[in-house]
Amino acid sequence: MNPPAQPELEPGRAYRTRDLRPWSANPTRLARRLVDEGKLREAAHGLYYAPLPTRFGPAPASDEALLHAFLGGERFLVTGPPCWNALGLGSTAMFAVTLVYNTRRSGEFQLGGRRFLLRRVFFPEQPTAEWFIVDLLQHHDMAGVGLSVLREGLVATLRSGRWNSMRLREMAETYGTKTTLALVDEALLETEASAA
Repeated sequence: MNPPAQPELEPGRAYRTRDLRPWSANPTRLARRLVDEGKLREAAHGLYYAPLPTRFGPAPASDEALLHAFLGGERFLVTGPPCWNALGLGSTAMFAVTLVYNTRRSGEFQLGGRRFLLRRVFFPEQPTAEWFIVDLLQHHDMAGVGLSVLREGLVATLRSGRWNSMRLREMAETYGTKTTLALVDEALLETEASAA
């Protein structure tokens, strides 16, 4: 039985050239043809997406769809200012790139006209707010905020009962440097002392 001449493309999904092999002995040529027909858009060399139809015209694939295809289905985690600023510890950073932790690649890449800074780092399967605190403390220089400001914000939010102290200590011990762990321990001691 011959493979179908035309692939069924899922709107909003990203594809690597190799994903088109079931439909053609020359997937690169098939990708070019599908781009020419408007059924695919090129996001980067060897990476394409099927546009999502909207009332305003075709929309690009989501960051998650592009990253999933680009990283070959490997685990990844989008972090950085949107996650850090939401913690309310004093960070108000903005980046022109999206920070992505993964297990496969490092470097800055442009996918679908958007910039991504990929870093190969160790991160939890299910990150908690306490892990994002440790992540911010580790990258305070990228966030453009001093450790003293973050420490103040951490103590204030710990006093209000916003974080799980045991989980925060565990995240700092597992994912933080000695400096980060020491800062977290100081903040926890100060919080306990003020509660006594």
